[in-house]
Amino acid sequence: METSNPLPGEAVEALRDALSALGLELCHLDWKPGRRGALVLYIDSPAGVGLDDCERASRAASSVLDPLEDRLPSYVLEVSSPGLDRPLWTPEDCERFSGRRVDVRLRQSVEGTSRLKGLLEATAGDRLTILDEERKRRYTIQFGDVKSARLVPEF
Repeated sequence: METSNPLPGEAVEALRDALSALGLELCHLDWKPGRRGALVLYIDSPAGVGLDDCERASRAASSVLDPLEDRLPSYVLEVSSPGLDRPLWTPEDCERFSGRRVDVRLRQSVEGTSRLKGLLEATAGDRLTILDEERKRRYTIQFGDVKSARLVPEF
């Protein structure tokens, strides 16, 4: 579920540090190539993310990225919240949101299904245990077999 990006590793770490200093977490970085690419930063915080947070994060990210301008392809910087149906990009995300309802799509069918929707009961390393609501049974899968995973918003 990772996408490639043109940023050197030290720039990604500098982005994480700059956002962390603002009380924000860099959840994910997405590079959308094209004639004028888009660099999308997904940010979060325990209190949620508002427009002011996105503006502050954009300024902080620009201060990190502007010195690299000559080493990067042309891009537009976008800063966004991951949303209520937040994607779970890493096994660490899954561990953080253990106990929440998720919608998981698998790369290949497992026991006749390629979609699991239910409670993310546990994580152990890269193994996830999901209690599927529809089938009323537990599935233990490898994170590497996940095509996409999202939280199910609860209102």
